[in-house]
Amino acid sequence: MKVFFTKNINKIAMIAVLIVVVGALASCRQGSWPTTPYTTWAAEWKFSGFWQGLWGWPVALLSYPIAWLMGTIGRLCGNSYAWGIVFTTIIVRTIAWPIYSKQNSTSLKMTLLQPEMEKIQRKYQNRKDPESQQRMQQETLALYKKYKMNPLGCGFTMILQFPLFMAMYECVRRIQLTETLDGVVSASGRFTLGNTKLFGFFDINTAVMGQNDGIVKASAWQDIFFGILVAVLFSAVTLLSQKLASRPPKYQKQRRSVKTQEQERQQKTMKYMNYIMVFMFFFMSLSSTALSLYWLIGGVYQLFQSQVGRKLNEKAYYKAQQKSNII
Repeated sequence: MKVFFTKNINKIAMIAVLIVVVGALASCRQGSWPTTPYTTWAAEWKFSGFWQGLWGWPVALLSYPIAWLMGTIGRLCGNSYAWGIVFTTIIVRTIAWPIYSKQNSTSLKMTLLQPEMEKIQRKYQNRKDPESQQRMQQETLALYKKYKMNPLGCGFTMILQFPLFMAMYECVRRIQLTETLDGVVSASGRFTLGNTKLFGFFDINTAVMGQNDGIVKASAWQDIFFGILVAVLFSAVTLLSQKLASRPPKYQKQRRSVKTQEQERQQKTMKYMNYIMVFMFFFMSLSSTALSLYWLIGGVYQLFQSQVGRKLNEKAYYKAQQKSNII
């Protein structure tokens, strides 16, 4: 069983993330977010169904402190909902940095073991009999053990940070979230921060395309322009992040890696999927300028985070290379 998971780690991680996303979005469509904070997780499973129990209660629980933080920051910034989004996004991303660092460490280990992994793959490239495939899987497991790496670790860290970002997404998407006197966030009424202008000119409580959750369609030219501009900037930042992420770091350029036909095909498929994803998110961002602003700030922060992580990985790689003479 462990051999199966190791061999299909990338596929399993992708399927797991897709299941989580679909389940979470299904919960969103039920319109029952956030759930009451006074129910237990067990009660939520029993009375609200599988997906709501799996993600609704944990994400709702995280939504309360995030919404409180957004409201507090907004009031300190001239009762501004926009600045509440900007600074809360930065704070939430910073809180999640340790999880990203763990994922970054796993990525570095993958880079360190890659030369040996390629040797194993070339060794058994034309040997498809069951015995050879089993030996290849055993050698792969031994390689992971040598570098003290859990092949499922990368997918786990991706899932671990998902509820936090989903809670932030819910707080931004549902502008009508209100803080009551006892500090509990309810799903009725308007957001208490009445100032939805950014720089006193652009209204972020609008949508260029469509209307939902109390968000009105933009009518003023400056709101339409700003909504489209933020969506374009978000798409550009996403494309830039993907392009920089696809470039190998300096320490990987020192050695040439021969890609198999399967690897080249997967790379092309992933490239097309990335373009499709950006295209979809562009049109989604037109449905809410506030949501688009959140994605833009998050994208810029992630771009900065990835470049810092790349520099740290570079230093760690050369240090590991000197220590164990890894090439």
